[in-house]
Amino acid sequence: MSVAARIRSVGALAGYVQVAAVICVALGWLAARITAAHLLDQAQQQWMRVQTGQPLWQWSLHEPRDLIAGRAFGRATVAREDGELLITSEDGAPFEVGLPIAWSLDLRHWPILQLRLQSSAAGTLGLVWQGDQVPACLALAAHSLTPDMRGLRIDLRSLTWKSAGHGDCAAPGIAQMLRLRVQIPRGASLRLASAELLTTEPLPRLEEVSVDLTVAKDVDREAARAQAWPMPLFRLPDGISAQTMLALRDRLRAHWPAALIVPMGAMPQARPAPPSSLAIMWTACAIYLLVLVWLVLRPLDGPLRPWVDLAGCLLGPLWLVMGLHWGLRPTPLGVTAFAGGLAYALAIERHHLPRLWRCPPAAVDWLWPLGMLPIAGLLILFFGHTLRPLLPGHVIAYFAWAWLQQWLMLIVLLRRFEQIVHRPDWAIVPVALVFALLHTPNGMLMQLCFVGELWWAWCYQRSRSVLPIALAHATCALLVESGLAGGGLLRSLEVSARFFL
Repeated sequence: MSVAARIRSVGALAGYVQVAAVICVALGWLAARITAAHLLDQAQQQWMRVQTGQPLWQWSLHEPRDLIAGRAFGRATVAREDGELLITSEDGAPFEVGLPIAWSLDLRHWPILQLRLQSSAAGTLGLVWQGDQVPACLALAAHSLTPDMRGLRIDLRSLTWKSAGHGDCAAPGIAQMLRLRVQIPRGASLRLASAELLTTEPLPRLEEVSVDLTVAKDVDREAARAQAWPMPLFRLPDGISAQTMLALRDRLRAHWPAALIVPMGAMPQARPAPPSSLAIMWTACAIYLLVLVWLVLRPLDGPLRPWVDLAGCLLGPLWLVMGLHWGLRPTPLGVTAFAGGLAYALAIERHHLPRLWRCPPAAVDWLWPLGMLPIAGLLILFFGHTLRPLLPGHVIAYFAWAWLQQWLMLIVLLRRFEQIVHRPDWAIVPVALVFALLHTPNGMLMQLCFVGELWWAWCYQRSRSVLPIALAHATCALLVESGLAGGGLLRSLEVSARFFL
């Protein structure tokens, strides 16, 4: 290689590094802004519920998956009937059903448990709660059950709590577990529709219970003066990452489950949630799908074609992820839009499917994509934890998922970006950016995905084979999941609204 060629190569590398650094900073900023907006919106909805007298913690029980583990603990069957849970005792022995808890409950300040239920026979309702103490605390006979009962209201402060081991328990406080303990005759059934926790205390004035957390590492010291407040307002420090915001939120919620947690300078307002626009979104989704069908049947020609193809493939998936429409479970609307984009990509590339299993021309092309593997190993070594075993089925499924992702990124999108950009070798940058945005708002994961895909897209331009890249992607991702996710550097591998859970 001549001196001039070496200089051009070094200059191109420096350009890639500078652009990558700027984009990584921008991705972190974007993730932090989305997370801050989510926290403020969540606090405003929480404050609105309290201001209007609605339950802060509420469980609508319609089907088995609305319970912990989707079943009863004991010999009882759980089924859905008429929009409620029907729990039938198999042998007359006590059984328990657990109420899902997102983080923790404040049973000290929200001690009124209200249930909507109906028993087919006389029986007994008990309660079990557990916080940091071990073992759990039980009230074996919190209330009687009768066939004419349609609901009941229990003050947890009035119950006698006994330890599951020996001795008495303290009054209910911060709880990470709450179960109903039911005993009814064999063959009898309990209909359970809803549960909620209420308070009898007056609402605080937010100005009087506000704490500005100026330094993340001193959060415990700064929050100490809020010990007796049932619903303090915490403002998070400026300039912290999305991951740090959620880590601080989790630490605060462990002590103040009802706390309002917002970005610095924000003040929650008791505003009603915006009206649901589900019908409008379904209409937009239907138009999107019809346009995709029309484009498959009557494809455009000319310079707009790659732009239209990119929009058709990406609008649905980006709307699902960046629009935060994938929470604990993906919504039917989000799945439909996501599937529509993938189906369009498959339709416009249906004549090139053999590229999926094309082997690279040289053996060394199998090794180049694995260049990310040492980086993953170093991250785990310095910032990770002991490797956790992964289920074989999960490993196999992820290899297929990585293959699908790299097919979309490299075979479908890269070729079209190469037709758009002035210098095709720079097409790897927008491809890597799209790959990162599909992991919004997990800021650290977005940055790792951007750097990884930038390398893999460069490798693909050398070999035009997706097989070794899918293999490297899956290997690195599974290694990161096993040894890095859940640690100090990477909170999780979750994306969209699941990242906030």
